[in-house]
Amino acid sequence: MRDRVRVAAVQFATGTDLDENLATCVRMLDAAAAEGADLVVMPEFCNHLSVYESQDHCRTVAVSLDGPWLGTLAQRSAEIGVYASLTVTVPRDGDRVTATNVLIDPQGGVAATADKQMLMGNERAYLSAGSEVSPVADTAFGPVGLYSCMDGVTFEVPRTFAVRGARLLLNSLNSFALDEARLHIPVRAVENGVYVVAANKVGPLLLAEQVPAFSQALGVPPEALNGAGESQVVAPDGTVMAQAPLTGEAVVVADLDLSLVEPDRLEGRQPQVYGPLAQTHTTRPDVERDFDVIVGCVPGARSNPELVGEAIGTGASLVVLPELTPPPPNISPGLLVVTTARRDDQHLGQVWSAEGLVHEQAQVHLSGRHPNATRLGTEVSLYPTPFGDLAVVVGDDHRYPEIFRLAAIAGAHLVAVCWQPENRWECDLALVERAAENRISVAACGPPGPLAATMLLDPPADSLWNPYRSNPYNGTINTPICQRAEPDDELLVGKLHPGRAVNREVSKDTDLVGGRPWQASAVLVESAPAGGLGCD
Repeated sequence: MRDRVRVAAVQFATGTDLDENLATCVRMLDAAAAEGADLVVMPEFCNHLSVYESQDHCRTVAVSLDGPWLGTLAQRSAEIGVYASLTVTVPRDGDRVTATNVLIDPQGGVAATADKQMLMGNERAYLSAGSEVSPVADTAFGPVGLYSCMDGVTFEVPRTFAVRGARLLLNSLNSFALDEARLHIPVRAVENGVYVVAANKVGPLLLAEQVPAFSQALGVPPEALNGAGESQVVAPDGTVMAQAPLTGEAVVVADLDLSLVEPDRLEGRQPQVYGPLAQTHTTRPDVERDFDVIVGCVPGARSNPELVGEAIGTGASLVVLPELTPPPPNISPGLLVVTTARRDDQHLGQVWSAEGLVHEQAQVHLSGRHPNATRLGTEVSLYPTPFGDLAVVVGDDHRYPEIFRLAAIAGAHLVAVCWQPENRWECDLALVERAAENRISVAACGPPGPLAATMLLDPPADSLWNPYRSNPYNGTINTPICQRAEPDDELLVGKLHPGRAVNREVSKDTDLVGGRPWQASAVLVESAPAGGLGCD
């Protein structure tokens, strides 16, 4: 098994002419091979734009796995001796058509395929989602995972490959959203401790005559409906090794050393706790609540306990403290204070009210920062408040995307995080993504320091498919609204809107929680861990 491989991500536009699109794929494959690439990743929907006149039309422009369209590309891969990964639509039994990742090997064979699990918006009108766990591809440089676009906007599908030993993930995209390159792509690398190669489209993603209707339905300007490019290669620590521009055809290459992927990177996972991930049931958050709450986060509370009183004086109904900070001796009626405490062999998240201690949540995963916390929690529980159901995340549990997902499945509106992160990616990528992929409010409080670990995160007021936006479209799918303390700030007070968790749809008929790929998540519950949590 080889550890060193040169990879390329190529971005380009496609249209509705299958022959022209094939010629573009071959041309860009050759361009990447000329740069010395051993493996080339191309975008999603390479055979045809993802817009169709009818179901029959959708099936007509799909390409068979053993047909001439992919056969021509396979022949060219064999001639130049490279792996080629791309996503095309494939006709299946009956009237079904799937969006399918295809990995072609240097001999021209199909090394692996993976059907897209989460379809986005209008794709659901014509395509069928995958319903089985996608296989890990066996390559000359070890196990590799394949996924497409929306499957990387939530954590489950990439995670299924990582827990089965994949050191390299390949993502083919067809997206106009700016937060793909800035959030959703790099976070999948660092939370799994693997390399990610992602190729996006550029140019129009719709026919010219369709742009006005989609622009109105989505509530976005017409010029925002082009592919957002920024194809990239990301290292296991979240560093972007190479990135293409926002517009225009491009080939970006990077040399990977897969031996740098730590074998024990996911060893701290607790699959026995994750059972609800692989079940269909999802609790939708209660709608009959007061959905605005003033939150005071007090990063300076350890050194200056008087700041807690200052936070309360702002009218906050919820105060979040750094981990292991004692709660104030007197708590007024209507106020909740969240912190953590050690008790024997446990590290416990705690919610305090005027009545005293009202809720506890045990740390679920082992943490090197809390070596004596060996009796771990076995579930994620919620505490009902006037502003929604609250979950508390303890220790380093935030590093595991499964924890926030369990809270969302249980119906949480809001998550309080009492933490002390050690890496910038935990603040800049991981926590932001936890709020984004679950459309949930987050209040995180850590001590002052260069990581600026205290922040309030809110889901956007508008989902993507919304012609009546309350705010102008900012180019993203679901990046949360962030209020973040400066590194030396000792107090952050702001308003959160936990009620937005009631609407979990990121686009038309695309529920981030209820529509999660629960079948694929069987791997996350049953499989033995392949290693541990991200990188330092």
